[in-house]
Amino acid sequence: MGPRPTASSLSLESFLKLPRDYRFVHPDGSPGPLVCMGYNEIPEDIGDVINTRIQAFSSKSIVLSAQLITNDDTQDWFAAKIMYTPENIEKLKNELEILGKLRHKHVAAVLGSFSRTGPFGQHMIGILVFPLAVQNLQQLLENISTYNKNTQNEGRSTWHTHQHTEKLLSYFACLCRTVLYLHKQHRPVKHRDIKPANILIDKDDGVILADFDISKAYDDVKEAITYSSPDGTIMYSSKHVGDDSDDDDNPKDNRRGLEWDIISLGFVFLEIATVLFGRTLEEMRKPMEKHRRGQKKPTVIYSEALKARHIHNWLETLRDTATDTPWRLPLHLAQSIESDPGYVDDFLKAIEDMMSAEQNSHGSLERAWEVFGRLSDHCPIPSNLDVNDKIRFDELCLQSF
Repeated sequence: MGPRPTASSLSLESFLKLPRDYRFVHPDGSPGPLVCMGYNEIPEDIGDVINTRIQAFSSKSIVLSAQLITNDDTQDWFAAKIMYTPENIEKLKNELEILGKLRHKHVAAVLGSFSRTGPFGQHMIGILVFPLAVQNLQQLLENISTYNKNTQNEGRSTWHTHQHTEKLLSYFACLCRTVLYLHKQHRPVKHRDIKPANILIDKDDGVILADFDISKAYDDVKEAITYSSPDGTIMYSSKHVGDDSDDDDNPKDNRRGLEWDIISLGFVFLEIATVLFGRTLEEMRKPMEKHRRGQKKPTVIYSEALKARHIHNWLETLRDTATDTPWRLPLHLAQSIESDPGYVDDFLKAIEDMMSAEQNSHGSLERAWEVFGRLSDHCPIPSNLDVNDKIRFDELCLQSF
């Protein structure tokens, strides 16, 4: 076995463009059984091919690192996602089925599945996913937010944006395109749990949507209208969007279509915009905190904050920040606003409209893609494409690269 991993050596796009057969690795470094989709039992002599270094864990799964090898002795690291309980194993099988039909440079790629006996005799089921990420978006946003807090008293002459802030600009358009790719499938896919922790960053700083274990594929768009699931993350859920009732704990109608993902992505973009503008997640969330029964600490639910207009007020704060201290913004964003002062309004309005997306409507997401495409050469809408030309636009959305 090679050294413990930091991340996959290939970017996701390179991995998809160079398909290879991968094998498990014996302790002496020789190739073992071929990786396949059939949950084949890993032989006892494979040793620690699925090593004990934990990459991530939650109440339902654990992600370990796995080193695999090709027939030409090329080795790389993959994420091995393992479930233990029968209920969560079914979710893992669902993730394998969905990811196995998707191929996109911003959607995690599934290589295969496996089963093996755990250290205490338990039956373990897992899938192998590419890439083994450098970090996730939640970690990156928290790092930049902490940097902004520690440097908030710096003046124009001494302020420097965080070294990774500029790369966030491309994530807006790329993630818009990714969600459209999912929703435009012959059987539309609803992710149902879009949040920063489920968005990975690979070695080339590419952004990747992952964790499809509670996602669903539907026969048509109308079938995608379902009741919200308790399985998702309530902080980024669409629970209270469009609800006019006074009962925050029990909204009147919680039926959501594909806009579920658009609203959640809008909340993610709110967080990205906050750190882009040199502000902190802590100061944004403070007015949104609410004490709830049975919880020791106050929590934030963005759909609730949207309903209470806390998010509207914060967007106004960001607008003022861009006007009063434009030097705190990443260079390309600041230049876009300087050349077109109205762009900051378009930028923030695109996020606000996504957070209020109407049932099964992609209008806000498509407009947002147009607006955000001006910030980067990654995933732009071609200048000669009319978004009202639905046939050509849908063809663009379904392209893998």
